[in-house]
Amino acid sequence: MLSSAPPTQVAHRPWRGVYFNPQFEKDPNFAWLLYYPGYRDRVRKALRELKVRGDINLVDIFVLIPNTLKTPAQGNRSGEAIEEWANLDFLKNVSQFVDDCHDASIDVELDLVDNRWIPQSIDSDQHIGKPGNPWWPTAAEEPENYKAAAEWYAAVIGYVEAHAQHANSVACWSMMGNYHWGAAEPVLWENADHPEILRATERFVKAVWPSFCRAGRRPKASPILLPIFADSGYWKSRGPSERLSGFLNLHKWLALDLKMEPDYWVMSTYPGCNPAKDGVYYLDQIIKILGPGSAARLISTDLKSVGHNSEREHTILSLPDVDEAAMLRWQLGACNRHGFAGWWIWAYQDTPESKSGIRKLSGDWKPEVVKIIRDNASSRR
Repeated sequence: MLSSAPPTQVAHRPWRGVYFNPQFEKDPNFAWLLYYPGYRDRVRKALRELKVRGDINLVDIFVLIPNTLKTPAQGNRSGEAIEEWANLDFLKNVSQFVDDCHDASIDVELDLVDNRWIPQSIDSDQHIGKPGNPWWPTAAEEPENYKAAAEWYAAVIGYVEAHAQHANSVACWSMMGNYHWGAAEPVLWENADHPEILRATERFVKAVWPSFCRAGRRPKASPILLPIFADSGYWKSRGPSERLSGFLNLHKWLALDLKMEPDYWVMSTYPGCNPAKDGVYYLDQIIKILGPGSAARLISTDLKSVGHNSEREHTILSLPDVDEAAMLRWQLGACNRHGFAGWWIWAYQDTPESKSGIRKLSGDWKPEVVKIIRDNASSRR
């Protein structure tokens, strides 16, 4: 059983970031990087303003496999050269964006999203990578699925680093992807109802991670880890070891079995988890699982500011009666106390469907959120 030890405070000066989702069209999922030349001036302006107004020094973006393909849903196959399957114009756009981040004195975390973590024959009803999906490539049977994925991750990393003039502005690459949602945390946790998912995921990670790590020169970050705080359905009666099973599993696979720890561990973080309602200090347990020195290599992601209040419902998270600004202060304070390598907030801008940005859809900044970010940065100098 995991313990509930109180936190240890460590001084640290972190990355200060946002998930970068500039809204140029009415569609909140508009892939602006596909058409980067037409939006580049506006992006460069937004990056400069992030630096000046928010003292931001990191942005995070998802690079989705469909956008990298000549024809979405037609994934690369093992053994193919990049010219056979890749949308090279898109990859050039990603390289240009890296250089534009450099010009704004901002680093960029690039999360590479492949949906082929398990074959489509496993949990086929929920799998997006199956025949008929016009966007996501079909996830083949093993071992073809992870051979193709390993080559895709490596090819994208190699191409972007070779074509960016300032590849050192890549803070890290993260090996990402979710077989059901696509751009979401991989399913690394235990699920007693579907154990075959975790078994296939373990085989995928162990086959793909070494190739991912060897690609390019920039640091490699773990798949984004997800602690589970739900208090309903399957998770209602689960204890801390099960809620943190994704951390236990990935640490075993990478650090103990492969002996290839990432340069950075990346995890989604929630306010009121240290301690949560069950009395467990989850952040401290995560650091304990990942091992000595891991706090300084942890990037705390998906931080919640405005527009996230409903996400605390039906969870074991504490902080039940605080405003959204207090949620963000709690998270930034936790990152500072534990000495994490950095953090990024979800998100840069509101969308027509969500009000979770630090900037409104109109372009106006949310001064109360920006002040919290700037005050936190000043306190760490």
